[in-house]
Amino acid sequence: MDHDPPPRYYRERWFRQLRHYPDVLRWKGSVWPRIVPLIILTGFYAYAIGYAYIKLHYTRIALNNSVVPALSVVLGLLLTFRANTSYSRYYEGRQLFEGIISRSRNLARLIWTSIPERTQNDHLEKMRCMKLLLAFAVATKHQIRNELGCDYYDLDSLLPPNWVPAAADDVLSNDPLSPSTYGEEQRQQQQQQQPLPSLSEAAAQVKEFRKKAATHQAVFSSDEDLPDIKDASIGDMSLPLEILFRMGLYVQQAKSVGKIDGIFSSSIINHLNEMNDCLAALERIANTPIPVSYRIHLKQSLALFLAAIPFTLVAQLRWWMVPTVVIASFTLYGIDAIGAEIENPFGYNANDLPLNQFCDGLRKEIEFIVYHLPCETEETLK
Repeated sequence: MDHDPPPRYYRERWFRQLRHYPDVLRWKGSVWPRIVPLIILTGFYAYAIGYAYIKLHYTRIALNNSVVPALSVVLGLLLTFRANTSYSRYYEGRQLFEGIISRSRNLARLIWTSIPERTQNDHLEKMRCMKLLLAFAVATKHQIRNELGCDYYDLDSLLPPNWVPAAADDVLSNDPLSPSTYGEEQRQQQQQQQPLPSLSEAAAQVKEFRKKAATHQAVFSSDEDLPDIKDASIGDMSLPLEILFRMGLYVQQAKSVGKIDGIFSSSIINHLNEMNDCLAALERIANTPIPVSYRIHLKQSLALFLAAIPFTLVAQLRWWMVPTVVIASFTLYGIDAIGAEIENPFGYNANDLPLNQFCDGLRKEIEFIVYHLPCETEETLK
């Protein structure tokens, strides 16, 4: 039996390829905008060297060609290390965020199918926990982008009502024009329309904890545990960690009332711990750039190498030395720019990881589970 596609398939694929520019002609997504000023400056510098040698007859400025190979080997090693390190960070970031997505899928399946529902409120609390799974991925995305708070279109509706993240308390509490204050009425109206209320008992425990923490200073074994600060706050916690804390309370609540046993509870807690490990690793990548000394030395080495090339080529290539140096500068500066572009892959540039796309995919999956898949065993085959 012939399984080859029809000829029309090849014609359509050929026309689709014609509609797209080949990579050699593409500007968007390339490093051209970052290196064009450096290339132009290097080209003018090479032209000045050629003009001095050819027109002004300063022939003594020509150097022996043996200088370039010695420098090129060292510079090649520096550029290779730079590019490999940046790509390792890029690929590790992709793996870690995929780990969050995978564990969120596993937790969604375990929670939705294995935690029994005795009342309608149990069903609503389970739906709220499912939304918190998605909220963790979205909050992690904003956390590694250094976007604090919860006033984002893709995050605000996923959190329980009246949620104020600890990381945003000091920033937004005294600002009358902040999104949390200015849009309070609009947020309350949206939350009233949400069919998923917060975790009743878990939210009550968190509220009681914050109330006690605000009125009583933490007790330490000695005065040396913390620095002596008169206006010490109650602490700080990132939004993804708060979400993990809420989900942990939900699991503990289900265990305390006998809905799940200790083995199943430990399995869920292990998944939450692994998600916390992924968050910590993502924060490590986002908050640990390439050392400044290495970055500065690499750029200075590039500049010195490209400054020495015209003196070694002008005697042999004469005016052809200028385009040769321009091409060399494009190649070397481009490799360095690629490393800088993908060093922190969590932003909004064309070469960064599509975190919004990852979160949207997880959103669709969780919404399908909540609104289309049964959560009771007897309804599975109906």
